[in-house]
Amino acid sequence: MVENTSTAEITGARVLESLLEALAAWPDLGSRARVSIEQWSSLTADEARAYQDVSISAVRSVAGGGAASDLIRTLGRLRYEPSVPTLIALWEQCPVHPIAVAAAHALFEIGTVEARDALRKGIHDHEHLGRFMALKVMFTDEGTAWDNVSHLFAPECLTASPGQIAAAEALSLLSPRMLRASGPEWHSADLRDLVSRDRRWLDLCVGLRDHEDLGGQARQVLKYADPAVTGPALDAAGAARSTQPRPVRRQWWQAGDLVARYANGDHQGVWRELGTVEHLDGPQRAEAEQVAAMTMERVRRNAHNLTAALIARGWPVTLDQALPGPASDVEEHLRHLEQITGTPAPPALAAYWRIVGTIDLVPRDAWNAPFPPGVPEQLAVADPLEVLDLPTAWFSVDEWQDESADLHPEIAGPLELMIAADYLHKANISGGAPYSVWLPYTGADPLVREEEHFLSFTDYLRRAFAGKGFLRLDRQDEWLAHGLTRDHLAGLTGWLASVEYEHTDF
Repeated sequence: MVENTSTAEITGARVLESLLEALAAWPDLGSRARVSIEQWSSLTADEARAYQDVSISAVRSVAGGGAASDLIRTLGRLRYEPSVPTLIALWEQCPVHPIAVAAAHALFEIGTVEARDALRKGIHDHEHLGRFMALKVMFTDEGTAWDNVSHLFAPECLTASPGQIAAAEALSLLSPRMLRASGPEWHSADLRDLVSRDRRWLDLCVGLRDHEDLGGQARQVLKYADPAVTGPALDAAGAARSTQPRPVRRQWWQAGDLVARYANGDHQGVWRELGTVEHLDGPQRAEAEQVAAMTMERVRRNAHNLTAALIARGWPVTLDQALPGPASDVEEHLRHLEQITGTPAPPALAAYWRIVGTIDLVPRDAWNAPFPPGVPEQLAVADPLEVLDLPTAWFSVDEWQDESADLHPEIAGPLELMIAADYLHKANISGGAPYSVWLPYTGADPLVREEEHFLSFTDYLRRAFAGKGFLRLDRQDEWLAHGLTRDHLAGLTGWLASVEYEHTDF
């Protein structure tokens, strides 16, 4: 054993020396400090691009980076402790991403207090790897996982995005990291049955199952945990929910007031007031439906006027494609949706589907063809307005029913009904999750999920019409940072200014 240890130390010293020689050959490599989620969110588009460019340039300029990464991995396998300061410096400052990644994993393998502390600091890193390595350390620290990780779920930690992200990723380690034909594949055997072994994790996930931000991940943990353990806990939670007193509903306005105010021009004020009511009762819902119908008549008028104006200026859609009108079977689908969700569709959505049906300004015919001359192609990534009709979006209902059929009712989760593709998919680029609304929703005007402006459905439409049919015109700094010239931007702005249409406030 002594000889083996001595041999490992000699080998480690030689490997570290070789690594230092390799690093010395790159005197102009520079550095790139790790940044937190909060720091990243404060960067301008130019600053974010410059930060990324440091890494890209470094990777391109380094010869022998793969060999250096191999040396680092060897130091990790040898658990050569004298290399820890060098590895920490590489993890925290090296702009060559593969080298920084190798350093992080080597630090975890070596496992000294200093190495683990350096990794633990990454819990709020902007980059996923930093958060993952921090959680990997925390879940394997001495003591129980609950004692080491549960502080991430304290209420004060969940008030802002960095804390919510850390908590969600902690939960993600308790569910499969991937699903194969042979079955789920887990991060580690110890985490696989943590919910079964420690009741505190079970109670946490059951308590978070309806959480606005963490509910999806908590339900995922419960979905793959032992049903013999989760079933009784979810039964008890469901029984407790059913005995909770229903919220006291009070009339917020006199019957007919909102309709009269809306007709007199207080359009957004009326919708703001409707937005304060979480559960519409019969009379409230009836009046909300009247307001919604008045609103969507105006939306239909705007949609026709704007689409005609865009087409006149060359935007590559047709009127029939963009505005096909309400589906003939919309009432049947609305009745079926109410049966499935247990509550009527929110008035804003139901009125949209009945009166407008579909708006589709996405230039799909130009995906594989040149844009018309003079029409700014950059607008393809400016999130052109799209809202699907209910029959077209019905696949979301079918998928939800299929996925939830074998689940405990308490972890079925909301029906995420797609209303539009995300802005990248609209430009024929692989992107993120589609824009959706969550049902059931007992208010009047649901939030549009996954869309970056966090708007209610009617405000989503308002923003689109204010932007001549585009929702991401506030991302022009981002476009410039990614290569759009100011001349092209000026041309885009001028083209939009030339699109004139009669807009009706709603």
